[in-house]
Amino acid sequence: MFAHCEWLWYFAVGDINIQSKKNYVKSTLGINDESKLKNVFPEGIGSSGQWHTRNKYFEIKFNLLLIRLFKEKNDKSNNITKDEILDWIEKICLFKKYGQEFDSFQIPESFKEEMPEQVLAISNILLYVGFPDKYERISSDAHKKRILYSFSGLLSLKDREIEDKSIDEKILIIRNELSNITGKKDFDFYDDDYLKVWDNSTSQKDFSEVQGLQYKKAIILFGPPGTSKTYSAIRLANALITNKYLKNKENVKKYFEKTEDYLKDRIHRIQLHSNYNYEDFIAGIQLDNHSTKVVKGKIFEICDLAEKGKASNMPHVLILDEINRIDLSRLFGELFSAIENREEEINLVFPGLKLKIPSNLYIIGTMNEIDFSLERIDFALRRRFLWFFYGFNSEILLDIVKGKNESLKTKLKDEEIKHFINNATALNEEVVRIPELGKQYQIGHTFFAEVVNIYQSYKKLNSYTGQLKEQLYRKEGAAEILWDVSIEPILSAFLGNMDAESKKEKLKELKKIFLKK
Repeated sequence: MFAHCEWLWYFAVGDINIQSKKNYVKSTLGINDESKLKNVFPEGIGSSGQWHTRNKYFEIKFNLLLIRLFKEKNDKSNNITKDEILDWIEKICLFKKYGQEFDSFQIPESFKEEMPEQVLAISNILLYVGFPDKYERISSDAHKKRILYSFSGLLSLKDREIEDKSIDEKILIIRNELSNITGKKDFDFYDDDYLKVWDNSTSQKDFSEVQGLQYKKAIILFGPPGTSKTYSAIRLANALITNKYLKNKENVKKYFEKTEDYLKDRIHRIQLHSNYNYEDFIAGIQLDNHSTKVVKGKIFEICDLAEKGKASNMPHVLILDEINRIDLSRLFGELFSAIENREEEINLVFPGLKLKIPSNLYIIGTMNEIDFSLERIDFALRRRFLWFFYGFNSEILLDIVKGKNESLKTKLKDEEIKHFINNATALNEEVVRIPELGKQYQIGHTFFAEVVNIYQSYKKLNSYTGQLKEQLYRKEGAAEILWDVSIEPILSAFLGNMDAESKKEKLKELKKIFLKK
């Protein structure tokens, strides 16, 4: 019975490979004959993310409760049909998700009392498997919320306002609308054209960065180096503009037919550095034919473009990259007031020169917290932005490594990749625990992703042509090379204030975690 409950937990997901699924059953049942395990392990319907894995205990508990309930009902009537069980599963899962009650099926109070309070991926999985025409093949509630938010322009005003309509019901309406517009009936929200509309957040907050932008119009992505902050800022800018563009139902068809470059000239990026100043950004005085004149800075040019964009009701986004490299209070000057009082002209220090920030100009800043701690940020700046921490992310690392593995044709085995990511995660967990460091000193996922390139070079330099039995964790292999040339020097610099002997011991301990076989 437990083996069945565990099987229900993992059978539908794609981020647990088939061999691992078999190993779960072999471990639970104590069998070694894999011939008994044929045709019961599908590839899976997609990634469920870290929540599904961390929540395993409660997911399996829910499955145990379901099986016990059906067994008790079967013992009483002895003629339960598959359709009845499916109907009950749907009603129980909808109750778990929305607290929805049904007159046709009374959920026992004892079941409700024992039901886990945690959000469960299995409720989404079972709804899809039982009723694939009504529910999406999505196990994550967070993903469903983002899809609804991103495609809400396809809902009628009536559908948006009806509180009794669930997220699943609204997404079904969106699916039907998209099918009618694109002519595609059998599409998946994880297909690239759909995915890039809604999958734009790594935030652990209840709202995404795009929602934060729409609420506050100014956000900061901060965290350690190598955590995709600049890449994410550009992606978020694209998502914000796309979201606004798709609010107009007529634009949805144009989007999927790619007949309009709606992003053109709407994203403005400034790479900040120590020599970039108020005169470059806001305004300054220059000599002109033996006299001086006031010259407007870059922000005026961007504001003018945004002002012209208001006619089409479209956003413009300003990305300020690496704000930790400058004194923001000096750079921004009167911009602080202009950001807070949009559409209001603010007098600058130069007579007759005024600055107005249009309502459709959004600002995204990126900051390496190691270089400029959050505590040192001027309060005037802190309160005018929403702050999103970007740390090491094992799911992003997995995506990057798999992408490189495919494009470089390195043929790294799934178990090698999983082992590597587990070790990288364990290393960062230990870094966070070190009193002298903490979460802002995590090693970014982009540093770890270099292991694929190193492995490719390692094979060429050693004239290996076939698939190696041990790939990343060979003696003096790719993982060890990555440690020597990249990870250890970074950690050594982070531990710079520690005495030499303590640093040596700590690096030895961290290396052991990272290279664990």
